[in-house]
Amino acid sequence: MPISRRHFLGLGLSAPFLLTTPGTAIGADPPKKRIFIVCSYARDYIWSRSTQRGVNEAMLKYGYLDHEAQGLQLMDLDWVESSRALVKKAWMDTKRRNSRTDIAVSTERIMAELRQFAPDLVLLGDDNAANFIGNQLLGSSIPVVFWGINGLPLKYGLIENLDAPGRNITGVWQSGYYKESLELLKRLVPTANTFAILACDSETSRPSVKMIELLARRDALPIKLVDSIVTNDYEEYRARALEIAGRVDAFFVLNHDTLRDRQRQHVDMLEVGRWYLEHIPIPEASNEDQFVHEGMLLTANDSGYNQGYAAFEMAQLILDKGVSPARMAVRTPDRGPYLVNRNRAQQLNIDLEDSMYLIDEIVTESLALGITG
Repeated sequence: MPISRRHFLGLGLSAPFLLTTPGTAIGADPPKKRIFIVCSYARDYIWSRSTQRGVNEAMLKYGYLDHEAQGLQLMDLDWVESSRALVKKAWMDTKRRNSRTDIAVSTERIMAELRQFAPDLVLLGDDNAANFIGNQLLGSSIPVVFWGINGLPLKYGLIENLDAPGRNITGVWQSGYYKESLELLKRLVPTANTFAILACDSETSRPSVKMIELLARRDALPIKLVDSIVTNDYEEYRARALEIAGRVDAFFVLNHDTLRDRQRQHVDMLEVGRWYLEHIPIPEASNEDQFVHEGMLLTANDSGYNQGYAAFEMAQLILDKGVSPARMAVRTPDRGPYLVNRNRAQQLNIDLEDSMYLIDEIVTESLALGITG
């Protein structure tokens, strides 16, 4: 269950506070901008790498990195110093450590690091960072830009509305290209008429499940939704996936990164993906590029790269132009490319040759199966 801001106050965590940075002496060179990045997940998570590549590319474009090697350093070491900026990154790791206690501990640790760093701007990657770190910073003097929120960002109380956030926080959210992914699936596999949702029960997955179900109720999807599997029990996930695969034509595969086995141990996303790819003989759509790189068939990509890039574009306007987050409308990036995994297509005997005009990019790696392209 997500933890509310009130829960954190009950756990003794600090309320929002004011942070200031020292003034600049007259005649001195402008101080380097101090940028603090918090990611909800972990360094090895595919989505985390994708979003950071987008941030890096935007920082390079706007002069906050001097060259690509500094972006690689940031990805490997969680800090970098360029001619214009000091950048530090912290990880919550809430896919593997997602209990109330785990999240409270990581929030306290990261807030202590943030206070010591005294940033000019904070970037928050994905839902848990936006919620738990964002609510600690709400109303402070520090501008904050989030990315990767699933579902409307109003749900965390960080903004007043999408067009005029009203306070010190704004950012980028994932609207999701679910209909487009299923339309691509239907065009590649015309015999697919029914599908089921397959997802873990996480802060990330639940809004996507609700949106697909809403689109289905509105009769806005090209194929019929039959059932939804939403669970963090790995045994149930596998058993129900096998059963439902026998009565639908396709799956819509969402996140599967908070599953736990019978011993309550976290099951790695790629391990879940490997089981799925080895046992499920029907095609699947997904909503992010990370799943196609993992080995799933296709996506109309709600791109992690685009999320990170758009977030730093907003950050740049705050840092360089003095634009207030309160007046910066929340953004949704354009759809990324239509991606199709060649290995999965071959496994499912789907001929792509006559459908290449539909596809923007062919993926040749299947990381869950150890195929690196």
